[in-house]
Amino acid sequence: MGERNLKLVADNKPRKRHILLLFACLAVVLGMGIYFLITDFSIQKIQISGNNTYTNAEIIEAMKEDGYIDNTLLMIAQNQIFDQTYLPFIEKVSMSYDDSHILKVKVKEKLRTGVFKYMNEYVYFNENGIAMESRNTLFEGVPVVTGVKFNEMNLKKKILENKVPVKKNYFNTIVSITKKITTYKLNVSEIHFEGEDDITLTSSKYKIYLGSSSYLDGKMSKLSSILETVSSNYKKGTIDMHLYTDDKPIVTFKENDK
Repeated sequence: MGERNLKLVADNKPRKRHILLLFACLAVVLGMGIYFLITDFSIQKIQISGNNTYTNAEIIEAMKEDGYIDNTLLMIAQNQIFDQTYLPFIEKVSMSYDDSHILKVKVKEKLRTGVFKYMNEYVYFNENGIAMESRNTLFEGVPVVTGVKFNEMNLKKKILENKVPVKKNYFNTIVSITKKITTYKLNVSEIHFEGEDDITLTSSKYKIYLGSSSYLDGKMSKLSSILETVSSNYKKGTIDMHLYTDDKPIVTFKENDK
C-alpha cells in the first residue's frame, strides 16, 4: 500500500511540470503580445479631417487632455466605448488607422447656434442657450446677438444665469430665433434687441424689423422667400414685419437710399 502511494506521488510530478511549463509559455506569449501592442501600434502621427472651425492643433491638444493613450488600437477602442467628442462643438469623432503608427481622426462639427461679444471675446452658445466656449474669432454663418448687456459671463451656464438683466421670456426669444434661423436655413448675421418687443435681424444689406416675438414661426418661415424676392429687385432695404399675424401676414419693404 505504501509503495502504491509513493508511485502515485511520483506520477504527479511530471503533470505539475507540464502545467508550470504551460503557464510559462502563456506568460511568454502574453508578454510578446503586450510588447507587440506597445511597439507596433505606438502613435507617431495624428491625422485630423472633417474640421472646419477647430484647428488640428486644438483637436489634438483636447485629445491629449482627455484620456490620451499613445497607442492606435487602444485609442480607437477607448473612443468607441466612451464616445468622446473632446470639444464643445464637435458632434462625433471616429478613429481608424491604415498605418499602425498613424491615428486617423475624423470629426463632425456641429453648428454654433449663436454668439455674444463680451469683453473683446466671442462667447458661443448652443441650441439650449448654454455658453459653451469663448474665442477671439467670429465664425462666418453664426448670428451675433447684440443689444443685450452682461454684468458677468460664465461658460457652461445658460445665458439667463449669467447675470443678464432680462426676463426669462427674453432668453427664450433669443434661443427660439437662433433655432429658427437654423431650421429655415436663413442667412442672418445679427440679431439686435432694442427691447423685448423691438427685434431687428440683419441679412446681408437688408434689415428685417420683426417687432415683437409674436407669430415668430410664421415670420421666420416666410423670410427666405421674402429675401429672395427683394434681393432680385433691390440692393438693400428694410423689411418690416411688425404688423404680421398669422391671419393677416402684412409685410412691407422700403428701399434704402443708394
